[in-house]
Amino acid sequence: MKLIVYIILFFSVGCLKQSEPAVSEKMIYIYPTSDYVYDLELQGDTLYVANGESGIKVFKIKSGGSMSMDSLYEGVAFSEEENIINIEFSEVSGILFALDKFNYTYAITKSAIFDLGSSFMKGISDCSRYQSKSTILSNISTPEILTLYRKIDQFDENNKSTSIGKVGFSDDFFFIGEDCSDDLLIDLNYGLTDIDFNNDRLYLSNANKDIPSIQIYNINGEAFSFAFEDTLVDSPNTISAYENSYVVGLNNKAGCYIALLDENGDIDGKFHIANSFTIRDVHFSNNLLVLSAGYGGVLVYDWDGESTPIARAMISTAYAYSTFVLNHENIVNHIIVGTRNGIEIYEI
Repeated sequence: MKLIVYIILFFSVGCLKQSEPAVSEKMIYIYPTSDYVYDLELQGDTLYVANGESGIKVFKIKSGGSMSMDSLYEGVAFSEEENIINIEFSEVSGILFALDKFNYTYAITKSAIFDLGSSFMKGISDCSRYQSKSTILSNISTPEILTLYRKIDQFDENNKSTSIGKVGFSDDFFFIGEDCSDDLLIDLNYGLTDIDFNNDRLYLSNANKDIPSIQIYNINGEAFSFAFEDTLVDSPNTISAYENSYVVGLNNKAGCYIALLDENGDIDGKFHIANSFTIRDVHFSNNLLVLSAGYGGVLVYDWDGESTPIARAMISTAYAYSTFVLNHENIVNHIIVGTRNGIEIYEI
């Protein structure tokens, strides 16, 4: 059975870049969890984990001869019935935003996570039925966050849509209009899958009800104006926007699509990689592009952000939801993966 797995991996790697073999990976650490690890947020050597019904976890990652993770916090942080599937960390303000799948968008300061007697702040929207992804709108001392809210008309179950709401900050609380009057964009595709904000632009994956695409909006004061739409070969699962590009993970084993942008924000080049893989999550840092491919594990590419990515490694993990490049002090070229079995760390 093990031989069969290795044979499958050998031929799958050929889909990455047939002229070069992938570098073999080495698992160096695993931390099992009772629920799936849906999302990761890495700040230096501190790892924040969205652990579903088990709440959130926070670890300090160490490497002194052998890799280890010291637990700083583990448990249900906000509600006995929480199901945390997405997290965003505002580095400047030190505030962690956590999305409960069917409930609230929670916000808590970094210091309050470790103070069990501290109160936390939360944003509430009575019109939401399901929230899945969010993005930091402004990473300042008083941050704002944009969140996808899927809705079903209570009088017509066939009338489904997604809106984008904003949770804003004041001195002592977070707020969002409970009647959805503060929604910035409405009546988008119910199957809208992801959202990202970078360089004063909002990126939406699968927002069009009729065709698979990426929609791009420019920020205009408190509103967003439509910039352009990029039509895709298949439905997108996720999008990550960077300084001069955006990277899209596609569904149905359609791989990964990359659009390069010129100084005006217009598309200046396109690449398509990772054919035959379904991509769930994208991360790019330290010249490494890592793609979480669900049952396909993790794909790693060397990339300078401009030219064609070069395949570096294919990592056979448990079902991969989220992946980060771990580079901190003496820890280099390590990949940390959130999976259905827990947290896995690899050296490449």
